[in-house]
Amino acid sequence: MSQTQILLYNFKDEDRLRQIRRYLNRHRISVRMVQQPEYLESLGLLFEIPGFSKNPVFNLGKNFQEEMMVLKDFSSEQLDEFLAFFKENGLLPVNLKAMLTPVTVHWDSLKLHDELMKEHTEMHSHK
Repeated sequence: MSQTQILLYNFKDEDRLRQIRRYLNRHRISVRMVQQPEYLESLGLLFEIPGFSKNPVFNLGKNFQEEMMVLKDFSSEQLDEFLAFFKENGLLPVNLKAMLTPVTVHWDSLKLHDELMKEHTEMHSHK
């Protein structure tokens, strides 16, 4: 069975991050904090999936500030519990979140961020 993993981006609130990390550790979910220089790496590489190589292009300042998380190998039950944890603890939800898919595994963090921003904007702009 492959290990449940999560990538976290831009979690600047230390207390919030501590609570999230505590939950993930308790549930044996591996956490990686992704830093801006890694934003051009494929999600496959960030999750250390065999067969993905490092991007030779250096990230020269492409960035985003929003919190984002990418989940790998979460069952629907694990996902529901994790999302419920935010509500139960009075934590604001993370607006930009995605499950790793056979398509997104090849994307870099910037592409995923752009797609999630588009979706988020569309979902919240229906008037």
